[in-house]
Amino acid sequence: MKLLLVEDDRVVRITLRDALTSNGFEVTECADGLTALKAAEQELFDLVLTDVRLPGLNGLELFHRVRQAQPSAAIVLMTAFANTEDAVAVMRDGARDYISKPFEMDELLLRLARVRQDVERRRQLEAGKSSGTGQGLAHELRGVSEATRRVLGLVAAAASSDVNVLITGETGTGKDLVARTIHERSGRAGKPFVAINCAAIPENLLEAELFGHERGAFTGADRRRVGKFVAAHGGTLFLDEVGDLPAAQQAKVLRAIDTRAVEPLGSNSSIQADVRILSATNADLDAAVADKRFRRDLYYRLNVLELHMPALRERRADIPGLAAEFLANISVRQQRPAPSVDPAAMALLTTHDYPGNVRELIHALEHAVVLAQGGVIRPEHLPRAFAALAATPAPTTATLDEMVGQFERQYIRQVLEKVGGHRAQAAALLGISRKSLWQKLRDEPE
Repeated sequence: MKLLLVEDDRVVRITLRDALTSNGFEVTECADGLTALKAAEQELFDLVLTDVRLPGLNGLELFHRVRQAQPSAAIVLMTAFANTEDAVAVMRDGARDYISKPFEMDELLLRLARVRQDVERRRQLEAGKSSGTGQGLAHELRGVSEATRRVLGLVAAAASSDVNVLITGETGTGKDLVARTIHERSGRAGKPFVAINCAAIPENLLEAELFGHERGAFTGADRRRVGKFVAAHGGTLFLDEVGDLPAAQQAKVLRAIDTRAVEPLGSNSSIQADVRILSATNADLDAAVADKRFRRDLYYRLNVLELHMPALRERRADIPGLAAEFLANISVRQQRPAPSVDPAAMALLTTHDYPGNVRELIHALEHAVVLAQGGVIRPEHLPRAFAALAATPAPTTATLDEMVGQFERQYIRQVLEKVGGHRAQAAALLGISRKSLWQKLRDEPE
């Protein structure tokens, strides 16, 4: 990832350059704002890390000029305490993050890692849009099943509005992917997408993460910090695992939604925070509301539109297509030829229950590619959970060929039904020629 580093202090600049290079960044370094602006006008960068106080063109002016030259570049500011308010202001204008000096190198690298992850995910979404497949959604949300079509319709509806959306579903169904997709297709796409996992942060730190804090607000608060609500101003705040939000924070989140403002810890004044809330949970929030573990009024604020992500076992018709796409990607990463899957192995892939959902499918295929060593993937190449399924006696006296044939006929009928009987479309989805499809239909038993 290409990074433009702008820092006038030579020792600090060299230290940062070495640390960033060691962490996989391709660094271009500049000692002043004008030189950095020229670099940004001549070369595309994924990320710009700049000090606020610079000779000539200062970091704030540089921020606005780079935004014009490279709207897609993620910009992170380094600032002294005195310039914190200016940093917050440009955060509202689209800067990705800021960090107060002096800082620990580990903290900076952690923040840049999060920015890099966001940039890479945005690239994946844009690649999907440009290819015309899935309208910007990644592989997990492609398919011919009715469940997938329903999700795609809800995603389109959510993206065309600005209401709060609650995304429900099991772990591994792609709830975070849907949240990012809704943001990228919405009217807030040019503004920040800020995510926080409510279950991953200790309760005593969560309030500061959400709403920010002033310097000295509590023991260890040696600098002012902007919370997630303010960081997402103008854009989208994604509350992952919202069902784990502690009761004490539920009331404050509700107030922030209603007033579109937050009051940082240690402050007596409010800061505007115009955000759209997307939230996700694998918990039963209806039951939590009934048990008074989750506020009913907050539930209704979050759940203006509910989008339920189906488990993979609920959209089995998508599995052959997903498997083909995942295998192509896995083969590129492992530098192996893309293998085919024999019918018996595909039958196991399609009938497995997938408690781990899409992630489990990807893991199973990675496992199989290694064992198949470039050859055809067979049942014995799949993980033990699939092998156990294959070893389980079927409640029938049919042979394996008969069971595979039965699955094949059932799947062909499902695909034909989804495309309204259009055989050319069905053949394309099945990855076979129209002649092969015609022969399979002709040979189908009465």
